[in-house]
Amino acid sequence: MLKSLTFFALIGCLLSSLVSATEESPPNILFILVDDLGYADLGCQGSKEIRTPHIDRLAASGLRFTDAYVTAPQCGPSRAGIMTGVHQSRFGYVDNENNHGLPDPHILPLMPEYLKQAGYRTGLVGKWHLGQGTESMLSKTQRDEYRKVRKTDAFSPKRVEAAEPWKRGFDEGLFFVGGGGHYFPFRERHVNNPSSNYFTFNGTAQQPESYKREANAFKTDFLTDAAIAFIKSTDNKPWFLYLAYTAPHTPLQAKQKDIAANTHIKDPNRRIFAGMMTCLDHNIGRLLGHLDQRGLRENTLVVFLSDNGGPTSKNKSRNDPFSGVKGDVFEGGVRVPMIASWPGTLAEGKVVSGPVISLDLLPTFTAVAGKRAEHPLLDGKNLLPWLTGKAECPNETLYWSWRGNFNAVRRGTLKEIRNGKPVKSVDGKSIPPHNFVDLATNPTELAGEDSLKDENKKQRLSTALDAWLSSVNKDANKLTPSSSSPPPR
Repeated sequence: MLKSLTFFALIGCLLSSLVSATEESPPNILFILVDDLGYADLGCQGSKEIRTPHIDRLAASGLRFTDAYVTAPQCGPSRAGIMTGVHQSRFGYVDNENNHGLPDPHILPLMPEYLKQAGYRTGLVGKWHLGQGTESMLSKTQRDEYRKVRKTDAFSPKRVEAAEPWKRGFDEGLFFVGGGGHYFPFRERHVNNPSSNYFTFNGTAQQPESYKREANAFKTDFLTDAAIAFIKSTDNKPWFLYLAYTAPHTPLQAKQKDIAANTHIKDPNRRIFAGMMTCLDHNIGRLLGHLDQRGLRENTLVVFLSDNGGPTSKNKSRNDPFSGVKGDVFEGGVRVPMIASWPGTLAEGKVVSGPVISLDLLPTFTAVAGKRAEHPLLDGKNLLPWLTGKAECPNETLYWSWRGNFNAVRRGTLKEIRNGKPVKSVDGKSIPPHNFVDLATNPTELAGEDSLKDENKKQRLSTALDAWLSSVNKDANKLTPSSSSPPPR
């Protein structure tokens, strides 16, 4: 992809690349990202156990995507792709612990930087989990030492300073930098845990300040409080809010009343998971209710997405009917629930099956903002013409790469999987790590008699994937700092 560009020309592609697309007043954008949600764990996705009436109402008011994907089966890399619109492997974001952080703004702008340039007030609430830089930036000696303390260090002030979301296009926010953390973070037994470090910021001039709440404050609730406070601002600008819940990521913790609302579920851990989902659904209902109360629903695009597939053995999520889990490039690891609602602009109650990927959000949001994002590395496609019925789905081929040996390609309904390890289907059948399938007839990606047999089709998939991986590696060599680079400050 970079063969016709010098690296210095790439650096010159700045936010000025936002090109006007329309003069109409743009809508607000509410982007809700949930964490480790299984494909089958919403009522609108067919669950008979998990009750999500508010999320189901959101789906009924807009589009529900059956073939929505993220770029990686893990939190950090997936979010790196979302925020840049560029596959994270192009800049060496290999996994949660093995990455160089995010490229500088003059090299690769983030979603809020594009939208801020388009005149939006921008907010971050919740899990950031990006930009810190970790093992790849350390020498072997430093890396060995870091691995001894990384669970504590992941939330340390040094890592917070390295993450710097307040310097990457967000005007204000409430955030934490790590991947999970307790849901009652301010209770006495948790309050001194590094994962209970929350920070607020307003502007780029000052360092973030520590944030505390009462002992029984539940994370999903107080993140929603902060989101509503952001929406309530009297600023007349259109706003973009990135609301990143941690639910239903582990640890399995829920309020007793929410657990009690799910006594129909016999498995005690699945019942706690359902309680977490009850709380999440209630809070999304609060958000939608607030938008309705303020008369903002028809002027707000709401997008709901999970960052990866469910880790079924850890949080008791379900990815039915797909094989694989978080950590796999089988469908269960990367195919996720997605909803888009914008009453009066997008169709209501429609189920769409065209393939989309989280990379598409950045160019779509900038198009909604009345601009066009242009960057030589941009992988995502603007979905707005398709979503409004003016064009066909722009995606024919999707690619995945994670940790080097977890790679896949989907072209049409055909898919090659190079997973790095074998998996089991929902009904326990063994599936080898390398497989070719037609998802139209074999959505569970079973091997043997069910696998794709046409050698020409298999060869075309492999050729496409190999060529893409080669281009990704070339870009990473240009964009990724060497392993001798200094560690985060």
